[in-house]
Amino acid sequence: MSELQQEAVRMISGLSDDNISFLIEIIRRLMSQSEKTNMAAMPSPEENRGMQAFRRLDTAREEIRQYLPDDFDPVKELEEARAEKFGSTD
Repeated sequence: MSELQQEAVRMISGLSDDNISFLIEIIRRLMSQSEKTNMAAMPSPEENRGMQAFRRLDTAREEIRQYLPDDFDPVKELEEARAEKFGSTD
């Protein structure tokens, strides 16, 4: 570990959990999309399974969005599917 990395670890060690959460959010915003995808694949040890699944779903949502048409409206799609299955409520 480099000296700079050691200094960062020492600084983070002194922060409260709230401040660490804030720091993690800032780091995520600064990372490129490919780095975010790699980080989502490596959950932290203290994350529970539900949170890990949510992060994978959130990452997949971003990746899938590129295959949808620009004018895709999920609310409209849902309404049309409900109307088709259950009939019109009007």
